[in-house]
Amino acid sequence: MPRSDPRMYPLVFEPSLHAKVWGGHRLEARLGKKPATDQPIGESWEIYWRNRVANGPFKGETLGDLISAYPEKMMGWLDADPEFPLLVKFIDAQEWLSVQVHPDDKLAAQLEGQPRGKTECWYVVDAAPGAQIAYGLSEALDARSFRQVIEAGRVREVLQYVDVAPGDFISVPAGTLHALGPGVLVYELQQTSDTTYRVYDWDRVGLDGKPRELHIEKSLICTRYDVRPQAKVNYRIQNDTPGIEISKLIHGPYFALDLLRLDRRNLGETTFTVEYEAAHTLTVIAGQVTLNDEKGRYTPVTLPTGTSAFIPFRLGPYSIVPDDRAEILQGWQT
Repeated sequence: MPRSDPRMYPLVFEPSLHAKVWGGHRLEARLGKKPATDQPIGESWEIYWRNRVANGPFKGETLGDLISAYPEKMMGWLDADPEFPLLVKFIDAQEWLSVQVHPDDKLAAQLEGQPRGKTECWYVVDAAPGAQIAYGLSEALDARSFRQVIEAGRVREVLQYVDVAPGDFISVPAGTLHALGPGVLVYELQQTSDTTYRVYDWDRVGLDGKPRELHIEKSLICTRYDVRPQAKVNYRIQNDTPGIEISKLIHGPYFALDLLRLDRRNLGETTFTVEYEAAHTLTVIAGQVTLNDEKGRYTPVTLPTGTSAFIPFRLGPYSIVPDDRAEILQGWQT
């Protein structure tokens, strides 16, 4: 159980792996996730309020347990909700995901009685040559005409298809029709919600051999009928310190996400010190880093490729030391 006066440290969690009919085995081969099943794994939930700590004195406790016990130390305020509002995951698409849409906060409350909708974003970690996503519509439709398209089995004909490559960043606001395509491996940061309305599932069956449920009526209510919306976000490097590159990917109403690129060979004697005034998440997508506290308040935490950490509000300044070159995604609630 939590201690009465804990010392905060970077928290690493046991990932939650989810078998999906469209999944594959790259989460193990590329990111070191070891499933307990031979089924195709589509998602690894890295930081989620029900995930259990895998390191240090809090091992075995869930993120929600710790926020409930130490709301100010973990989040920075005394009435913090144990259900951390962000979810960090990896997604491995070996086949098309269903064409789907998520409700916004208002519609999630109205349709499901849920506290939040689902806005999300993707950073493309890997993509096969010619890989694509579906994002929005390619022609002008409204709810009535889109229903006719669905009933006629023509959904794939009216989608906008976008080529993607490693390093691309895509923002997916609630209400956007979307689907990841074969050969795409992404990091996803999203609002904590699993409310998904399937519009079309490529005429296939699920892992149980039965067609998966569609949610046509709710999809029609939630969809934003934008024609050829811009999918990829043009971001740029905003820091030119030798060995340190920082790019702001998104700073939106629910979350922010930065891309850090560190090169130890160019850092010299420079230490990359983090001083954030908010709890945040780190996910290493290339290389390996160590999180150090110069005051020695906790044991250094090593994060290999594919590993995530939650940084409590009361951790204080810490340094990120790359073994060689490393890429890290840093996210936080806004």
